[in-house]
Amino acid sequence: MIFALSLYAQDYTLKLYEEILGALSSRFPIVVYADGQSSQILEKSSNFKVVHFCNENVEFLVGSSFGSLSSLCKKKPLFATTHRAYHKYSNAFGAFYWTKGRPQIHFNKELLERFDLHLPENLQRFADE
Repeated sequence: MIFALSLYAQDYTLKLYEEILGALSSRFPIVVYADGQSSQILEKSSNFKVVHFCNENVEFLVGSSFGSLSSLCKKKPLFATTHRAYHKYSNAFGAFYWTKGRPQIHFNKELLERFDLHLPENLQRFADE
């Protein structure tokens, strides 16, 4: 039962990444630099090209555990996968994570503007004031 719930959560998470990052990007595939757990999820979709080092082609960072980011990575928009990472990284424009079995979605309006990212109308209700 736990395995089935875990697979459901991963599928749900992947669909959410496709929806959010797909709406914010005009590229295909979207080049992302992801931590270990996030890269396993993102690699299941043809919408993403996952790289394991930050370079000029990276459009988004996805994850929660990057250690210390290079100066190049600090300038890239990060979509966090934990509440802690959302507040830890100064470039975290949004987050999706699970709390007590419930999905949580947040976006930082100030950082969205700084990175010139425009949320679709159906996601604007998740923007923090």
